[in-house]
Amino acid sequence: MAKKSQSMLQPYPRRKGEFLADDKLLPSANPISGKKLNNAIRGAFERTITGKKGKKSSPDIPPKQLVEICLKHLKERSDPILNPSFLGQLDLPDIFVMDAVSHEMQRHRMKIGGFYQFLVIELMKTTFPCVYDGKREGDVEADVETPKFEPGLRLYISVKKSKDTVGGQDIAGVFRRLEALGKEDKNLTRPYLGVFAIATPPSGNILSYANSRKMRFKQDGSLYSPNIEEWLPGFIFPYICGKTPQEVYRAALEYISEYLPFNSLKHKEECSTLLTNRLKELNLVNKNTGKIDPIKFQEYISK
Repeated sequence: MAKKSQSMLQPYPRRKGEFLADDKLLPSANPISGKKLNNAIRGAFERTITGKKGKKSSPDIPPKQLVEICLKHLKERSDPILNPSFLGQLDLPDIFVMDAVSHEMQRHRMKIGGFYQFLVIELMKTTFPCVYDGKREGDVEADVETPKFEPGLRLYISVKKSKDTVGGQDIAGVFRRLEALGKEDKNLTRPYLGVFAIATPPSGNILSYANSRKMRFKQDGSLYSPNIEEWLPGFIFPYICGKTPQEVYRAALEYISEYLPFNSLKHKEECSTLLTNRLKELNLVNKNTGKIDPIKFQEYISK
């Protein structure tokens, strides 16, 4: 068995020779119906696009506004050397796509991370009776019954879009804050298990159910915590709803364009024409080449 950390070992059965919870404690769920799966996905998307004050983000932005946003990006976020050179080599209609699509993709990437957090909550609610929104590092809290082990487990689950999210210089602090949820919970009546749930497959590989639970180790071989596991998609989705990751991803694909549409692609042609005209109005186009004049653009973003 690897070196353990200084955390108090929670009294639940473990795999022989390991700190991972015994596999018998965490059996795969019975598959939920397609209707329940779709409802959970829709519920997660609804929560993703709804702000704290209950206001939903706009699903569509008019072309003229998209062009003004693009111009704002070009002026405020351009490097005075790199961007004039780059833009000076593009055809004018391509500039809108290069800027607007990349920024919209970045906004959607931020939102999709929140979607996975809500998705785990909504899916768990279809299977387990006691599931709640978490706090601090924990996104989900749930009391789950475990076969042949009473009184069951309290799960503190922090959902991450990708494995890279659980890392960096503060990795020890991330583990410490998650475990603090169990240590400081005055209403705890059962052993706790902390979980970092990784919602997308690392390196594009989905492992088997048994091999999709890991422990994280420090460089000296000791654990960050013997009570916190890392769950990959091959375990998460079968455990919480009885569906494979592919089934869940495929079902979500049917709804994402409704909630996170790419308006920049939808209005691409009109916006490209509008932006071309605006660039000409701003006298940023070289009349000989028909492309951005690097010197004029440099002056535009620097003055």
